[in-house]
Amino acid sequence: MPQTFLDRLQQGPVLGDGGYFLELERRCLGSYRDGVPLAVLDHPDGVLELHREFARAGAEVLQAMTWGVGASDREEELHRTAVNLAREAAGPDRYVAGTLSPRFGKSRPQLSAADRRKVAAFFDRRVDQQVSAGVDLFIIETFHTVAEASVAIPFVKQAGIPAIVTLTYQENDVTRDGLSAAEGAKRLVDNGADVVGINCHRPPHTLLPLARQVRKAVDVPVCVQPTAYDLEPGTMYNREIVVPGLWTTVEPRVLSRFVAAEYAKEAAGIGIDFIGGCCGMLPYHIRAMADALGKPVTLPDRKRDYRISDA
Repeated sequence: MPQTFLDRLQQGPVLGDGGYFLELERRCLGSYRDGVPLAVLDHPDGVLELHREFARAGAEVLQAMTWGVGASDREEELHRTAVNLAREAAGPDRYVAGTLSPRFGKSRPQLSAADRRKVAAFFDRRVDQQVSAGVDLFIIETFHTVAEASVAIPFVKQAGIPAIVTLTYQENDVTRDGLSAAEGAKRLVDNGADVVGINCHRPPHTLLPLARQVRKAVDVPVCVQPTAYDLEPGTMYNREIVVPGLWTTVEPRVLSRFVAAEYAKEAAGIGIDFIGGCCGMLPYHIRAMADALGKPVTLPDRKRDYRISDA
C-alpha cells in the first residue's frame, strides 16, 4: 500500500466491507455443523467472489474470513488461505484486515489467571498465522468484555501493525464487565488500541448513539460496523442472530440500501473514521454507502441521490 492504514485514516473516513460469516452460511458455502470458516478451504472460489463483490462496491478494506476459527489441524492453512483470498481481491489499492474473535464469547465477564493464559495462547497463535500471511491491520471484533479484548492487543502491537478493537452490545448499554461504551473505549485506548469502536448485534439506529459516546470519549480514530437487520418490536439488538435455533422460524428482515446510505452519512457527520458493516451488510449496502460518502465504485448503481450535495 502507498501509505499505512493509520495515515490513511487521517485523510477522511475509510469505508470497510460488510459481513461474511452469516452470508457464507446463507450461500451454502459454509455450515454451522462443520464450521462456517471452513468455506475458505472447501469453497475458496465462493469466498473470493464475495470479497470481489465488496471490492467492486467500493470497500477500501477487505477482512480476511478468519473470524470464528476454532482449533483444528487445518487452522494455519485456513488463516493463510483466507488472507491470500482477501489479498487477491484487494489488489494494490485496498487494505487487508486480519480478524480475531473471542475465545470465551459472552460467557466470561471476568477472566481468571487460567482463563488469561488460554486466551493469550489462542490470540498469539492466530495473530502469528495471519501476520505471516501478510495482513495490513487487525480488527479485534465482537468482544463483550474489555478484559478479553485487551489480552489480544499486545500480540497485534508486537507484530507492528494497527490494532482496531470493537466491542459489542446487546440489550444493555454496558459491557459484560460493567463498563459504559465511553469508559470501555477509554480502557482499550489505555491498553494500546489504535482504533476503537462498536460492531455487530445492533443496526445503525441503536448502535450509533453509543458510537457518539465513544467519539466524545477518545482522541483516537473510531470504527463502527453495525448489522443490516431490522429490529423486532421493542428490541435493542438483533436477537435472531445470536439465539440458537431461532432462525428455524424467523428470518431477520434486511434493511434497505437507503438506510445504509443514511447510516454512512450520519457516521461521517459525527466523526467516525472507519465506517463499515457487520452481519447482513451486503455489497449493495456498501455500494450505497460509497455513493453517499462520495467514494469511487467499480460497478456504480443508478443515481439515487444519496448524497445531500446531489439534491
